[in-house]
Amino acid sequence: MKRLSFFFFLFPFLVFSQEKDFQLWSKLELRYKINKKLAIDFSEGFRLRENARLPLKSFSETGISYRKNKMIKSRFAYRFIQNFDKAQNLLLRHRFYADLSLRKKLKRWQLSHRARVQHQWGSNKLEQYYRSKIQGAYNIRKTPLEPTISAELFFDLNSLSVDKNRITLALSYPITKKIEGNLFYRVQQETNVIEPTIQYVLGVHLSHNL
Repeated sequence: MKRLSFFFFLFPFLVFSQEKDFQLWSKLELRYKINKKLAIDFSEGFRLRENARLPLKSFSETGISYRKNKMIKSRFAYRFIQNFDKAQNLLLRHRFYADLSLRKKLKRWQLSHRARVQHQWGSNKLEQYYRSKIQGAYNIRKTPLEPTISAELFFDLNSLSVDKNRITLALSYPITKKIEGNLFYRVQQETNVIEPTIQYVLGVHLSHNL
């Protein structure tokens, strides 16, 4: 009886095995502030998979953002994506998305929520997502370092289910008055599949205000 109970305890772990991978993500972003409320941006990104040995994807993105006030900001963007599968075949994707971000400052904390509606297509397939991200950033006294923690859910609008989630720890630092560096560590996991993939991501993001 004890052996049978032990089997049922282990059964979920035996059936729902996980594929793990370490990845490296990088992004370079240029921003131009048109006025106090309107700004445009352009970015290039590159990612490595299979323990950072093989290309995963590269992308080019351009967007426009509008800040209504200190609390509310919206953004619209287009991303051209070059995906590489495990055989290193090239797959092209086009993505449009719209963001609505809300933020609130509480003492040295800045809390925010970003809602994103995303449409992506390629190879005659349309993917539609609603992405919800919450984030907390803490301003450390007498230092320009700013640590953040965030959590994000990917809700598939086609299957009406959550199929991915990610947790991110990041640290930003102003290198100059116009250049900021951001180093982050992310754990991203698939859900609602028999063999979910979990990625451990180390990333760097450089942004330059023109």
